[in-house]
Amino acid sequence: MKKIIMFVLSGLLFIGCYENETIHADYMEYGRIYDTTSTDPVLKYISQYYYKFGKLLIVDPDTADYIFNFQSKYDVHIVPPKQEGNHIERGLELLKELFLNGYSDQVKQELFPYALIMADTIENTFKDEYVNIYTADRYIAFLVNDQILDRTEKGKEELSREWNNTFLNYSMDKVGWVVPEEFYLYSETEYGNKENWWIPIEGATEKDTADINIVWERGYPTGNWTYYYDDTWTNKIWGYAVSSSRTGYLEKFFEFLFTTPQETINKAVADHEKLRKAHDVLDQALKDDFGIDYRTMVYKAKN
Repeated sequence: MKKIIMFVLSGLLFIGCYENETIHADYMEYGRIYDTTSTDPVLKYISQYYYKFGKLLIVDPDTADYIFNFQSKYDVHIVPPKQEGNHIERGLELLKELFLNGYSDQVKQELFPYALIMADTIENTFKDEYVNIYTADRYIAFLVNDQILDRTEKGKEELSREWNNTFLNYSMDKVGWVVPEEFYLYSETEYGNKENWWIPIEGATEKDTADINIVWERGYPTGNWTYYYDDTWTNKIWGYAVSSSRTGYLEKFFEFLFTTPQETINKAVADHEKLRKAHDVLDQALKDDFGIDYRTMVYKAKN
C-alpha cells in the first residue's frame, strides 16, 4: 500500500467532515493522513475506522506510537510490518477476520483502546520473550508477520482464541468489571479449601488422565492433572487440581470458552448442572454489560 506517513508542510492542512461531505484527506497526529475515498483498501478502512470511532488503527508504527506513556516507557519493542506488496492488506484482512469482525460498533467505541497496532515482531522486553499480542493501557499490538499470515485454518482459530481471550481480560481490567455473584461456586475462603480445589482419583498413576467430566461435574471448567503426597509423604496421589480462588476460577472459565471447541462446551454445560449455571450467568453478563457473545468473537476454521 502507499505509505501513509508524510512530513508536515508548513501551513498545509486538509480538512473534511465524515458525516456531511466527502473527505479527501485530513492531516492528523504523527503526520498521518486519512482519506475515506481512497482507492487503497487499507487507507480507506483505517480512515473510516478513525472517523467513526475517533481511534487509530496503525499499520506503520514507530516508537512514538507504542513505547512512551507520558513520563514512563512500556517494556516492549515493536518492528513494523513489511510495507511492500500486499502484505499490509493481507494483515489487515486477517485482523478483521480473527478479531475486529467479532465485535459490534458499541464494543469498539466503548472498550477498544485508543490504538490498535499491527506488527511484524512484538518483543516483551520485561519478560524477554516474543509474543503474538501485547496490551498496554492505550493500545493493543497484534502480530501479523509472514508466519502468522501463513497459518493453517486451525492455527488461525487458535490465534483468534488467544487474541480475543487477551482482549476480554484487558476489557475486564479496564472497566473494573465484576462478574455477578451467582457465577461463583464458593466464597473466596471456600475456594481455598483443599477439599474444593483438589480432586483425587483413587488408584490413578502418572500415565492416567481421568475423565474430565469429573471436573465439570464439580462445576469447574478446567483441571490440571498432577499429584500430591498422602499423609505419610511416601505415596503419590494423582488427581485434578482446579481453581483455588475466585480470580482463578474466572480466568479459567475464560480460557475454557476460548480454547475449547463449541460443541464440547455445549455438551459439557448440557450434562453438568453446576457448570451450566456458571456458564449461563457469565454468558448473559457479557451480553448485558458489553454486548459481547463469546460464540461469535472467535474465528471459525473454514473446511
